Amino acid sequence: MLYRYYNKVFNILLSVILLFSSIAYAGTSENLHSINGDIVVGLLKTEEETYPHEVGLSQNIYEMFNNWGVKTVLIDYNKIISLKKIQAESLNLAKQDEILARKLTLDRIKVEVAKFIKEHKINRIFIPGNYYNLHSEPFPPTPCRQLVTEAIVKIVDDNPTIHLLGICGGLQGIMNAKGIEVVSVSNLVSDGEKQRSHLKSAPNPQQESVPLQQIKIVPNSRLAEVVAKFLPPDENGWFSTCFPDAHSGAVSNTPENRKKLELLGYKVVAFSSDGVIEAIEDKHGNIYFQSHPEALVVKSDKNLYLSNHKARQVSTLVAIAIINDFLYRA
Repeated sequence: MLYRYYNKVFNILLSVILLFSSIAYAGTSENLHSINGDIVVGLLKTEEETYPHEVGLSQNIYEMFNNWGVKTVLIDYNKIISLKKIQAESLNLAKQDEILARKLTLDRIKVEVAKFIKEHKINRIFIPGNYYNLHSEPFPPTPCRQLVTEAIVKIVDDNPTIHLLGICGGLQGIMNAKGIEVVSVSNLVSDGEKQRSHLKSAPNPQQESVPLQQIKIVPNSRLAEVVAKFLPPDENGWFSTCFPDAHSGAVSNTPENRKKLELLGYKVVAFSSDGVIEAIEDKHGNIYFQSHPEALVVKSDKNLYLSNHKARQVSTLVAIAIINDFLYRA
């Protein structure tokens, strides 16, 4: 009887939360119309698919922002720079010194990307996941994506008013740009079933009703502050939620790599149950995710209103709070 009573209370509270969240969200969309006009999201993607599902998954994110009334600009990493031309000119300037030529190439790419960001008044950048790996084959079919990611990381460091959100391969690309080691999940988790659990939402984490992976969020982190709107902490102050998960690589959690993260101003703020790093925040307040909160937001109409699974509903509210933080925090 007591269980049924608490379950009924929970159902009522959840219904109230969903109702008021919907009203607030609709109201926020209306009231923030003028603010939305000042927000421009740069979405790193390409018009020409270079790996499976790339265009479709990115297009859903593009439409999500547009549905929220947020202007979104495509940062096409295959078109924003002329890599072969830049490399040839840099090698000529460096008098065939390949090490110097690489530095000149990276500097030139940063200038080109910064120019594009300024021209389009981009002040939010979203780097979504990708299919290819930084740690093992298959490697990306073009180096442009990682070079543009490296340029974006440097630009955000120089101008922290630009908010940055990296998801899955986006997180890995950002970490790689900083010299942080990214390895195969199999290097971190020996149990085969646990390794496969990180691919449970593959190949399409945005697909309706994909299985979710639990993550545990570190107390007193910015991420904890964001999710506390919808999640109660446990007795030790940790928060738990569930997101789609589809990755074979992850940031190495060796003491040396963790130390390097700290020295660069990063903080690990979420783990999976097997110790894999699931979220990292930087000194500017940006949060990067190994899992896919955005996938729940893309399908938020079904996840919130058509699903009978309360955990998925609450996780969707948490995911919306994360995207809102990316867009609207000061």
